[in-house]
Amino acid sequence: MSTHDAPGARAEFALGIRAFVPLIMANLPFGMICGAAGVAAGLTPWQAFAMSWVIFAGSAQIAATQLLAGGAPLAVIVATAAVINLRFMMYSASVAPYLDRLGKRWQIVLAYLITDQAFALGILHYMRPGERRYRHWYLFGLSAATWLCWQAATIAGILLGRLIPADWSMDFIVPLTFIAIVVPLFSNRAMMIAGLAGGAAAVLLVLPLKLNLIAAAVIGIGAGMLADRTGRTR
Repeated sequence: MSTHDAPGARAEFALGIRAFVPLIMANLPFGMICGAAGVAAGLTPWQAFAMSWVIFAGSAQIAATQLLAGGAPLAVIVATAAVINLRFMMYSASVAPYLDRLGKRWQIVLAYLITDQAFALGILHYMRPGERRYRHWYLFGLSAATWLCWQAATIAGILLGRLIPADWSMDFIVPLTFIAIVVPLFSNRAMMIAGLAGGAAAVLLVLPLKLNLIAAAVIGIGAGMLADRTGRTR
């Protein structure tokens, strides 16, 4: 994955790292919560840390540790984490057209590192006009910085989690971060309809294993595509 001494690649990589900086205050507490939750669920520090870099998905980690603490069977834990992470298939499908010219090694690395924030900011970056040849380096810089911060936060949570009072609820930081990322995507009628339809479905639908999130994503995408097609017809 050499930059071939390309100034464009180095500039995009630096842009990606800078784009991550505002997200630090959301990633740190969320990662610490995941690390502390793993140890509280009965995992050893090494097992809790391994979960962080193997799964690398906060919502799935929290769900898995809660089920583990409740004594759920391993098959249920794995299935629940898999369902929660199905959204990454849609993320990958959306970003694939921009990365189809890359080699398999690049695609595997970026697929592993993709997160909610990296996908949202990466799509916004690819949608901007201009040269796109090195924009995967932006996605790589953003994702790599996210990964490093997440692992450091997880370690801190494992080591210091017991020192944080239980009534210091920091969960609200994560949805606030997603709101700040998603709002700029509402740049046209189709995107706004997709967001409203998906958000309403996520709140109103009641399905097991958090399947309402997957259904809401499908509904939002369908509504956006229909609105876009209707707009073009008119």
